[in-house]
Amino acid sequence: MGKSFIIKVPASSANLGSGFDSIGLCLDIWNEVEFYEGDFSIKNLGFGESTLSKEKNNLLYKCYVKTNELLGKKNTDISIISNNGIPIYGGLGSSSATVISGIIMAYKINNININKDEIYQIAADFEGHPDNVGPAIYGGITIGFKDLDDWHISPVKYSDDLKIISYVSNQKILTSESRNLLPKTVTRQDSVYNISRSALLINALNTNDFSKIKFGFQDRLHEQYITTVIKGFNTISNAARNAGALGSYLSGSGPTISAITFEKELTINYEMLDAADKLGIEGEGIICSISKEGVKVFEK
Repeated sequence: MGKSFIIKVPASSANLGSGFDSIGLCLDIWNEVEFYEGDFSIKNLGFGESTLSKEKNNLLYKCYVKTNELLGKKNTDISIISNNGIPIYGGLGSSSATVISGIIMAYKINNININKDEIYQIAADFEGHPDNVGPAIYGGITIGFKDLDDWHISPVKYSDDLKIISYVSNQKILTSESRNLLPKTVTRQDSVYNISRSALLINALNTNDFSKIKFGFQDRLHEQYITTVIKGFNTISNAARNAGALGSYLSGSGPTISAITFEKELTINYEMLDAADKLGIEGEGIICSISKEGVKVFEK
């Protein structure tokens, strides 16, 4: 048995309404992966314990292999214990956390120093969009974008008082399926609508102009299409805002519905749960802070 390492990767909430495929935030919910060089094995704990693969087709191992190929390294067998604190298929960045972990495993096994900028490039390429992997790597709220072949990232200033309340239902939504619901083209009017709202969202966060945040979460590019298969979206979102949330939005591809606030988080959580219960939807509410820290790696 070689050296044992632990990777901690946070959850992320992406799109934030108008910021489709670009804006995301880091949540204080974590996956923890322990691994070492040894006979191949994967043990899953927490979310996905009984459903995630224990074989080499597990996304975590596949990203490890794919990164080794990029680095020009051989695949050394490793033993993995993956303790998943992030709900799977929920829209809280569980797949992005897994992708990041797989990449870092390859770096550590091959004794390559961890460079977050390099990890970000690889992870965003694997995912095809930067709004989950960006905040999960760097922490906070981030804007990610691609120029030519390179991914870039910019941190967003925000108030430490902000909290995120997420209603995670038991509905299962695959990102690949939800993206198939999106139109291939959008109108100029809808494009301008989102451009103005995303700019407003960033400025409202920067200046703590909380009264404008609700407009920043307005969207015409994705939510109206994806939420056609998410039961209770409008009712639960309205319940959050009526209870005092600054705004609400579809987290990632769903089904999680998230709300942002600086107060009344317990009330907002209760009202979202109550609205879902009245519709016969099962799920849980999660209240957490925006994590300033992204991925962390330790030697055990």
